[in-house]
Amino acid sequence: MAEFSFNCPFCNLELSIDESGVGQEIECPGCKEVLIIPAPGGAAPAVEEERVAVIPQGTFPEAKIIKNASKSLDVAAKTVKKLRVKSFRHHEHVKEGKDNFDEVVSNFISQHPEDDIISLTGIQYTHHLKQKDAEGKEVSTPITEYGVLVHYKA
Repeated sequence: MAEFSFNCPFCNLELSIDESGVGQEIECPGCKEVLIIPAPGGAAPAVEEERVAVIPQGTFPEAKIIKNASKSLDVAAKTVKKLRVKSFRHHEHVKEGKDNFDEVVSNFISQHPEDDIISLTGIQYTHHLKQKDAEGKEVSTPITEYGVLVHYKA
């Protein structure tokens, strides 16, 4: 079959394809959008009621065949993750003079896939340290500390 050219409807990149690819879904190498190869002359390929898998003959050096469809709706519905927020306040992770803050935050992050971590945001907060003065009265002293908010999907 003969080779013909057409332009990507998304980015207008000129593509050259063998006529045997008409009607196939491809990913545009320029903009990565999915498009259907039109018939020569710009006419859209006829849409059939029932799709039949066609194995293209020859190679398509200018474009790639699109991968299989994404997960079925049933599978996707079972794997939906919700947006969550976890806060880590520095003073809560200092015990007996040992600062475990970095280790605790690192362990939490390492337990989640990289794609599920949306953001890490530094925070500053004030808490009240309660102590007894020389007379035995309880005194509250405000202490400014730092922490981290982790936005993630789970």
